[in-house]
Amino acid sequence: MLQGKISVRNLVEFILRRGNLDNQKTTSTHTAQEGARIHRKLQKAAGETYQKEVFLKEEATVENDKIIVEGRADGIFKEDELWIVDEIKTSEVRFEDLEESQIEMYYYQAMVYAYIYCLQNDLSKIQVQLTYYQTTEEQTTRKRRSYDWSFLKDFFDNLMKEYHKWLVFQADWRRERNTTLTKLKFPYEEFRRGQRELATAAYKTLRTQQELFVEAPTGVGKTISTLFPAFKALGEDRADRIFYLTAKTITRQVAEDALDALAAEGAQVKSITITAKDKIRFVEENESNPADNPYTIGYYDRINEALWDILHSENQITRSVIEAYAKKHVLDPFELSLDVSLFCDVIIVDYNYLFDPTVYLRRFFEDNNEDYYFLVDEAHNLVNRSREMYSASIYRQSFKNVLKSFSKNDKKIQKSLRKIEEEFASIEDTAAEAGWTFHHQSASAETLIKLLFRFSELTKEWLAANPESLEQEKVLDLYFEVLHFLKINDFYDDTYETTIEIMYNDLKIRQFCMSPAPFLADTLNKGRASLLFSASLTPLTYYQEVLGGNREALRYRLPSPFPEKNQQVFIADYIQTTYKQRSNSYRPIAQTIADAVYAKKGNYLVFFPSYKYLDDCYQTFHQLFPDIDVVIQDTQMNEQEREDFLAKFNAEAKHSLVGFCVLGGIFSEGIDLKGPRLIGSIIVGVGLPQMNHEQELIKEYFDEKKGRGFEYAYQLPGMNKVLQAAGRVIRDARDKGIILLLDQRFTTQQYRRLFPAHWQQAKVCHRPEQLKKEINAFWDRFN
Repeated sequence: MLQGKISVRNLVEFILRRGNLDNQKTTSTHTAQEGARIHRKLQKAAGETYQKEVFLKEEATVENDKIIVEGRADGIFKEDELWIVDEIKTSEVRFEDLEESQIEMYYYQAMVYAYIYCLQNDLSKIQVQLTYYQTTEEQTTRKRRSYDWSFLKDFFDNLMKEYHKWLVFQADWRRERNTTLTKLKFPYEEFRRGQRELATAAYKTLRTQQELFVEAPTGVGKTISTLFPAFKALGEDRADRIFYLTAKTITRQVAEDALDALAAEGAQVKSITITAKDKIRFVEENESNPADNPYTIGYYDRINEALWDILHSENQITRSVIEAYAKKHVLDPFELSLDVSLFCDVIIVDYNYLFDPTVYLRRFFEDNNEDYYFLVDEAHNLVNRSREMYSASIYRQSFKNVLKSFSKNDKKIQKSLRKIEEEFASIEDTAAEAGWTFHHQSASAETLIKLLFRFSELTKEWLAANPESLEQEKVLDLYFEVLHFLKINDFYDDTYETTIEIMYNDLKIRQFCMSPAPFLADTLNKGRASLLFSASLTPLTYYQEVLGGNREALRYRLPSPFPEKNQQVFIADYIQTTYKQRSNSYRPIAQTIADAVYAKKGNYLVFFPSYKYLDDCYQTFHQLFPDIDVVIQDTQMNEQEREDFLAKFNAEAKHSLVGFCVLGGIFSEGIDLKGPRLIGSIIVGVGLPQMNHEQELIKEYFDEKKGRGFEYAYQLPGMNKVLQAAGRVIRDARDKGIILLLDQRFTTQQYRRLFPAHWQQAKVCHRPEQLKKEINAFWDRFN
């Protein structure tokens, strides 16, 4: 006998949803607190006999299985000897602009409450009232329908019958999943060095519901070493699902490969890879008018049939699988992937969908009753990514650009825009009087926030009322920018600074989050346990702190699994790359690159701290060594151009090739050039982030909090980029290669203490001749 529990709202929305995929008209911009405030206001106005927030619960039986349905009715009251169930909804959209399918959904929810109330109070008739509050005009619309007991009973029984088949499917699948996972064996004949230790540490962390920060060198096999123990713990029913979080597409592919390997060993697990909306949308969707998009029109009429189809046919649901079923059932592929994810055991997804406060997966992380494991790959990337997630900017020019989008009849929204423009003008006047172009303050821009909130309410109403307007897209873009800015303001605390920048012909206001650690901590606490891992998390204490790890979090560092003799680190301390010395470094850098290439034919990557430095060094290198082939990273490269760049690093190449790249860019981490495809990584400088206003604010913040501002704002982020770039060389036990660190600062204790264990034998070279001799000696070992 099965037992299940579901809320009234989730039951109705899943089984009875119908109509088009068009959230724009029905999604309110209000926070949950604001919606609750309006509910309380309406409930209080209804009088003393009005029973508010009435908890209702019913246990239904379907084929001997028990299903508990529960929820809170907004209100129940009696009028003219007839009981009435009240359902309150709030939004900026006018009632007459709501889709009929949306209105029906509101009634369906109240009908379930009405059925349970009739059942528990032996009523033969009841009424349902929809109370709709339109916020911008503060208009209340009330509509009533009458129902008798037999109608509501048939309605509820049909709901239960339809939901029951999904409940049975999920229970049967979970039983099969757990059975296979408890028997699962490691998918390879033997563990690599360090792999068993990592898997054991991960398993213990998951079982004891803790957080683990792991630094494991490239080649250990972090993905399989974390997924395998997570599968074992999942099979023991210690969690409901796993989120595998990544920063880049290439690491998602590694996770999919690991799932393939585990499936080959018998793991029955449903997984999905969620691809960003702008990347997975069909071409014809982008080309068609939203109102004519066949993949969104009637989406909810077809979605459950599509879900049943895909879940009974597929286990590993990749992008190509989603696209195939989206075509088959004529559904938007991105939304289909989100709906399918509710039934998956493993969800491979970008950091944003867990950590970003504006795009996170609400269906999982709001009011959920499930237990999750979070596996965060390449966790070092989350530092800057999360800082950006919790920051927001708006521009004066954006508001000016939409002013002409509104007609003379849109007086309220035009008035709102004029007030916003007045506020921007006032700020600019203040800047001109004080003589500054950049300003920062700890207080938020409260006056502007109030104006933006009013603008968002009016814009929401306008968008719903003008669906055919040619200005929709332009207005919608600004509307979302404003919503994001308002959302970030909800988090504003002492980790924020408001910055104002006077730009050429524009003014920018930014809410800048200097330390998102508290917000990351809140997010990680939504999981039962978390594993955060990377090849470069030095020092571990720093990453534990800036990534929101709790004080009890565990830390673990694995040594390199590869023979030390296969790699040598050289430091050229005669090269100085500080800004003042930069122009004197071009020739020695060019000579060092050539010495490495002439010592051993092969492929090399050289990483520079900026495109400007790269270009200047390339000019010198090309003049001095025109015989050496060079390929240069461009400032803007699409996916095909990146693949073409990497394809030139051929293992069978007859001539040497040198790739000029930017440190911290797309080729400095996440790429896998095994064996002779890459035999040397040459790193110019210590990778310090460019000095700017925001980095200086971070420095000041951590100076005040920790007394370590330069370290947190510049040195540690820079060294991480160095370690990542160096990690491109040795990818497995058979690889051989050199790492050249071209900067005198690498010889100081300040940097040497950040070297990983397998760099401790780095050789410091004081002259070009010495470096050349040492490089030749290294390669001679293998002749």
